Amino acid sequence: MIKIVIPVFLVILLGYLYGRRRKSSTEAEKLINEYVLYIALPALLFLAVARADPADLAQWPFVAATLAGIAAAYLGGALVARSRGTHSPDASIVGMASCYGTTGYMGIPILISAFGPQAAVPAAVATILHNIPAIMAVIITQDLAGRKDVRVLTSAGRALLMTVRNPLTLAVLAGAAFSLTGLSLPAMAVSFSQFLAAAAGPTALFALGLGLARIDVGRAQLSRQMAWVVPVVLIKILVQPALTVAVLLVLVGTRIDVWAATAIVMAAQPVGAGAYVFANKYDYFREEVSISIIVSLLVTVLTLTAILQILGDVLQVRTF
Repeated sequence: MIKIVIPVFLVILLGYLYGRRRKSSTEAEKLINEYVLYIALPALLFLAVARADPADLAQWPFVAATLAGIAAAYLGGALVARSRGTHSPDASIVGMASCYGTTGYMGIPILISAFGPQAAVPAAVATILHNIPAIMAVIITQDLAGRKDVRVLTSAGRALLMTVRNPLTLAVLAGAAFSLTGLSLPAMAVSFSQFLAAAAGPTALFALGLGLARIDVGRAQLSRQMAWVVPVVLIKILVQPALTVAVLLVLVGTRIDVWAATAIVMAAQPVGAGAYVFANKYDYFREEVSISIIVSLLVTVLTLTAILQILGDVLQVRTF
């Protein structure tokens, strides 16, 4: 399994080194990110879900385990914030950093590389599950704290609309419409989507490296923020997957399939850049999140390799 994981991180490293060397290429970086977010990854997710058997989409233990891990990590981050004197609404940013991973740009390529095309559908569903709860929690918390005249339902509707407009979410929902209605995709649409999707993995990983190159972290910053970074990173890459595994064991026992493996791998992803976007938007926790992203990525070189090796061995045993 290390032969699969190391090339993934090498592509990220390549993007990082290129971004550090070509610091003026911000427009090119923007175009690459837009291609990944609006074209390549949506094409991959749409095609995978559209061709799926509707029965395969009703994976309730997978959904329950994924959401339980997210909720536990979010609450853990919020409790860490409160223990350090940070209260609502700012604590929601810490909660998001503790549960929001790089599911799209990194999780999807890793899963497909490790487990093959059969992992595309669970990866697509997991991407939605990991995007919606944390984003909605932050938006609603910030709305209710910042504006006294905002109702919960109004804020929830606005937050849901924002998350649904995400290109990855739209792609999965569009694919689900084809799957559930039984409509067949035209051969030309399949060929076109496959052609675009072929570039999704490497391009997403390279774009992730480019984004990391823009995060400037010095030793003084690292030392100053470790009291925040350590608990956030531990919750994200250890507590969240551990809770996900615990729920899976309760619901499905030791019957690990590609859906269960996907839930665990997605939960074990490093802190996602989306957390930095919201930290920047609400002007809180920016430096801490940026350091957490880098530290968690470095640590997951080891943790994800170990998790994928264990899951690969289990799935291989069950296959043969």
